[in-house]
Amino acid sequence: MGNARQYELQATHYLRRTVNYNDAGVAAGLLIGTVPAGAKLSNVKVWVDTAFNAATTNVLVAGTTGTGTNLVAASDVTEGTIGVYTPANAANQGLGLVFAADTDLFVSYTQSGTAATAGVATIVVEYVPIGNGG
Repeated sequence: MGNARQYELQATHYLRRTVNYNDAGVAAGLLIGTVPAGAKLSNVKVWVDTAFNAATTNVLVAGTTGTGTNLVAASDVTEGTIGVYTPANAANQGLGLVFAADTDLFVSYTQSGTAATAGVATIVVEYVPIGNGG
């Protein structure tokens, strides 16, 4: 588990992670960061900076487990097209979800067919701490 990030100021907080198609362990999930107990999610965005180019499927998801999808589902991002994506289903993002404990968030990328030779995305999770100091 990472260290939860919470500033003393009443301010919106962010966690950010850049993901490359060939990062070690990316299929099992990479830690984005840890939200503190009491935090509420307010927004999730994914920037596809370089298109992912596996031949059959490219799947980028994010959630509270290594390959979870409760923040970003497989259908929320068109990995082969550069752009900015906001998950369409607010319930899927867990918006307004209050975390009972410090919680790790993860992003993963899987592919099929001929292996990708390119692909970079950045995921940004915005949250508001409600607990201590918030």
